Amino acid sequence: MLLEDNTTNQKPSTAFCVALGGVITSLVMLMMFCATMFPMLDYAIPAYAGFLMVVVIVEAGKKWALLTYCACAVLCPLMTPDYQANLLFVLFMGYYPILYVMLGKIKSSFFRTLLKFLIFNAAIIMYALAFQYIFTTADLLEGMESFGKWAAPALLLMANAFFVVYDYLLGMLIDVYIDWFRTKILNRR
Repeated sequence: MLLEDNTTNQKPSTAFCVALGGVITSLVMLMMFCATMFPMLDYAIPAYAGFLMVVVIVEAGKKWALLTYCACAVLCPLMTPDYQANLLFVLFMGYYPILYVMLGKIKSSFFRTLLKFLIFNAAIIMYALAFQYIFTTADLLEGMESFGKWAAPALLLMANAFFVVYDYLLGMLIDVYIDWFRTKILNRR
């Protein structure tokens, strides 16, 4: 389903948009703090937190979703100690659902898919470089010594495989939110 900027016919009030952005920001902060308590979910929690941006897009629009993402991107590194989850959220998972909606308007599926992969790979390479040069105490390739010089390409290949699944599931979650949750639970059309 092609997600429009705002699925309702009437424009939501500014107060509603600010309140929704604040609630979503607090939920993102809570989820990102949970990444500290559950370190095995370092990669899953930013994906869940990023999906919350879909709620803001549907209910308030892309502009408010971008503002909410910016608030989360500033607050997460300041208030939550898990830098791996924070970096993943800031570099990709937080804004990708917004970008997914914007890229959905591109007619050519080949060009849209190519653009998605280019953006994802740029974000993952920036993530890896941050680990190599900023967070020098953590090794991103830990446990992959048996791959030798192919460890980094193997990790990038696995990340791209994850991205294919993530992109597909994000589209399905958007459909579930609009077609089921929004209509059955929130009673909105």
